Amino acid sequence: MNLRTNARKSTAKPRVNQRKNGSKRLAKQNLNPLQKGIQEFIAKHIPPSQLSEHGLSPEELVPLLPKRYTVYEPMLLLPLNAFTHPTAWGSLHETLSNDQRQALYACIAKAFSRFGVSHIAMNAPIAAQMSHGQENRMRSPVGLVPLYGHFGPTVSEYGENAQPSEADYKRAFWVRTVQNNGIAQVWAPLHTMFSRGNITEKARILGHGSTFEGLDELSLGGDGVGDVAVVDMYAGIGYFVFSYLKRGVKRVWGWEVNGWSVEGLRRGCLENGWGCRVVRVRNDGQLNIPVPDLVDSLRDSDRVVIFHGDNRFAADILGEVRSIMEHRQHWTSIRQVNLGLLPSSRDSWHSSCEIIDKRKGGWVHVHENVDIQEIPEKRDEITANFERGWAESVVQPKAIRLTAECRHVEHVKTFAPGVMHCVFDLRLSFRHEGSAGTGS
Repeated sequence: MNLRTNARKSTAKPRVNQRKNGSKRLAKQNLNPLQKGIQEFIAKHIPPSQLSEHGLSPEELVPLLPKRYTVYEPMLLLPLNAFTHPTAWGSLHETLSNDQRQALYACIAKAFSRFGVSHIAMNAPIAAQMSHGQENRMRSPVGLVPLYGHFGPTVSEYGENAQPSEADYKRAFWVRTVQNNGIAQVWAPLHTMFSRGNITEKARILGHGSTFEGLDELSLGGDGVGDVAVVDMYAGIGYFVFSYLKRGVKRVWGWEVNGWSVEGLRRGCLENGWGCRVVRVRNDGQLNIPVPDLVDSLRDSDRVVIFHGDNRFAADILGEVRSIMEHRQHWTSIRQVNLGLLPSSRDSWHSSCEIIDKRKGGWVHVHENVDIQEIPEKRDEITANFERGWAESVVQPKAIRLTAECRHVEHVKTFAPGVMHCVFDLRLSFRHEGSAGTGS
């Protein structure tokens, strides 16, 4: 279950009823579970003297209580300002003892019991760097603050940027949500991020709303969506992998360096009923299983093959896989490459050109964070880079020109003031010199 509440702050003054013993209580209000949990805590654990120190009464405080939250079963995720705004509530929360705060979280969890909540955490932005200044390449959510419940092993227990063990996976706390067309996603919130803002791009891959070329017979030149394969160079927990599978592609070849994300993707595949193979890639680019053995062991039901390692080896490994599978007539043409890394996936641009089918062409979807004023220039820059890389990756007769065309720029969401998360949809194709037509 995925529940988010963005209730508007009420401007009506609370109605106060007089009890027979002279005390006052609030008349029943339309409070959400978060507010009810805090109200219960105040009633049972905050003495009137502590409230009066802040010049507040329960009747004045309750309308000011925070209203926003997200449930990723079984975790309640609170925004960063849940206990600081408004000022009156933040001032009171600052004075709470550790025991009082645990009592607060227990009351909140109880208020969400019908949603299966057993853990509470506070959200924080994904840091660009780890604690020692190194780039947060694995996008670990180092700012997540666990508040209530046991979240399993921390990053410090196995080292920053190190890979977890099977025992770590078993000890970890996992959550789930369901989005687009009933697709389940699973992740360990202490170790991997989940972005709700990508829901529109997932929907686009599924064929809802804005244009997303390359997954229909017309653009595929007669092939059906079930006749093609996709490569996701930054697979994560399956953000876009699962949308491609739901759309009906035969297989997704994915790459991911974060072991926690790989395990989340594997668990998500199981929940959605898709077969998944995980293959380790060593630092020298060799697999933990010989490529011929991998090919021999693949089944049609293995809809996802996720390579756990650096995608700089992707073109070479997939080239070896393709040569074996083509010889056995089991190869499925790769017509799409997804590059979903922010702020930029530039390091994978050339590999993507090498991976796209050399006889039929295909599409590359390039995710970038771009200054809003510079989107047209960025479009031209990306297109020029891909046309150059596409030409270098294919040996063709002089009469054929390889072209890259940006067919669409999708504005996914605002990443920061003046910065837009964009997806540039590029078509890589062939053009016969002297002809206006474009081959597929």
